[in-house]
Amino acid sequence: MRRLCNELEVHQVELELQNEALRELQHNLQISEEKYRDLYDFAPIGYITLNADGQIRETNLMAASLLGEPRASLVNQRFQYFLERESIPDFIAFRDRVLAAGGKETVVVRLRATREHESTWVLVEGKAAEGQTFRAALIDITGRKQAEEALMRRTDDLVRLNREVEAARNEAHLYLDIMTHDVRNANSVSGMYADLLIDLATGDLRTYAEKLHDSIERSSEILKTVATIRRTQQETVCLVPVNLDAVIRTEIGTFPQASIRYQGYPVKVLADGLLSTVFNNLIGNAVKFGGPDVVVTVRVGEQDSEVLVSVEDTGPGIPDEVKEKLFIRFERGKAHGKGEGLGLYLVRILIQRYGGRIWIEDRVPGHPDRGTAFRFALKKA
Repeated sequence: MRRLCNELEVHQVELELQNEALRELQHNLQISEEKYRDLYDFAPIGYITLNADGQIRETNLMAASLLGEPRASLVNQRFQYFLERESIPDFIAFRDRVLAAGGKETVVVRLRATREHESTWVLVEGKAAEGQTFRAALIDITGRKQAEEALMRRTDDLVRLNREVEAARNEAHLYLDIMTHDVRNANSVSGMYADLLIDLATGDLRTYAEKLHDSIERSSEILKTVATIRRTQQETVCLVPVNLDAVIRTEIGTFPQASIRYQGYPVKVLADGLLSTVFNNLIGNAVKFGGPDVVVTVRVGEQDSEVLVSVEDTGPGIPDEVKEKLFIRFERGKAHGKGEGLGLYLVRILIQRYGGRIWIEDRVPGHPDRGTAFRFALKKA
């Protein structure tokens, strides 16, 4: 009896120790459950548990806030009840995929408006749980959807504006074509009468007729320049090897009365049929504005993969403060010039079209009054 009592006492101590361990385990489980419950209830994302019919079994506080009702009243209500009509078929298809596949599925649906907030877009991510239930996370993406809709509206507006701009540009080109054609015809007739006046008139009348003839020629040059600018903007750039030596010699030949020196050799550059316009403008400006005794020099050299070209003159030169403005549209470099400021603008456009660069220097460094040098680089073919 004494031994039996001793064994019972030992067994009682062991039971008390086990009971203490169980109480401690239960306490830890309770703490863990409270932490989980806090994380679940106060999560910034809505969590919801649904059965196969879409009835709500459990929600957290964020889900209740999104649905717009107290959490207790949501139990056994169908989730579809809280959706806009157009989103119900999408949700049903999503529910069937989750229960059938067992993997994670997603769908975007729209919740009905409530007294607290307007209609809300949510991303629903669901995964099957035990039995015929599944858990889902509700993520508010209203801001993203509004941004997407605003972007779509903006895109539609831009497409509409682009169509309007295209129509306006086509109309402007039509008017410009008509005007250019009519002005060119008028210039031809006016030039013919001006030539007759020059042949018949004497004294001051002949001088006036010559000035009239020069004015008509300038008008024709402006039309030609504008047409070339339009061509550069409308045509697709297609660069091919061009014989630079042949282009320069041809353009020099168009100024038979000018004193032009050429220091070059055969070399090919990447350009197109408009390259001659560059030399026609640069040489023409030098001859026109350089004075009666001007000497123009065209030089060609090479540096690495570039061909360097220089068109120099012995004219009155260009002040430093004017050099930077010369390639701007409608800017004229010399006060006594008669140009319209389009020629050098066109030259810059063409050089850039060929992937090159252009700049202005004094022919004699440090002496802007002793002539100007227009220098540009083209890519060697």
